[in-house]
Amino acid sequence: MNDKKASEKASIPLTDKSSKPIGSQGSRRAVWLIFAVFIAVVIVVFVTQKKESIKWIEDYQKGLELAKQQNRPVLLGFYKKFTRMSSDMFNNTYNNPKVKEYVEANFVPILIDVDAQPDIAKLYNINIYPTHYVKHPNNDKLFGPRVGYDPPGLFINELEKLRGKMQDSTK
Repeated sequence: MNDKKASEKASIPLTDKSSKPIGSQGSRRAVWLIFAVFIAVVIVVFVTQKKESIKWIEDYQKGLELAKQQNRPVLLGFYKKFTRMSSDMFNNTYNNPKVKEYVEANFVPILIDVDAQPDIAKLYNINIYPTHYVKHPNNDKLFGPRVGYDPPGLFINELEKLRGKMQDSTK
């Protein structure tokens, strides 16, 4: 029997399997948990960060009157809800800080929902969304149209060309 006890003692491991060395599965799990929480926080901050869009005037007549008072050209933006290109303009272009700054510095921006104001859309013969025109503040001269989605840089460049044409027409 003593031989049996001696052989049992010899087979007992010298280290306790319940203690985990550094780099074990438990510590790796903790690192992944911390990483996952960090990524979740970054996503929440990114998604909830509010980018301000252009301060559009949605009352057509009020916008035209303001443009005359300030002697500034009008940017007419026609859109249709739930269309891909209109959504892209709202999500990617109108809320771009450079676009917002450029438009608000150079135009009286008027936004027209073609479903809510079909008579105005018909007046300008709008059937593609979005469509943009630059309008002279003191007459009915229109410059454009600029049709469809434009990324921010191209949108600014195209508006600058339309604004330049408007200025050249008054010389």
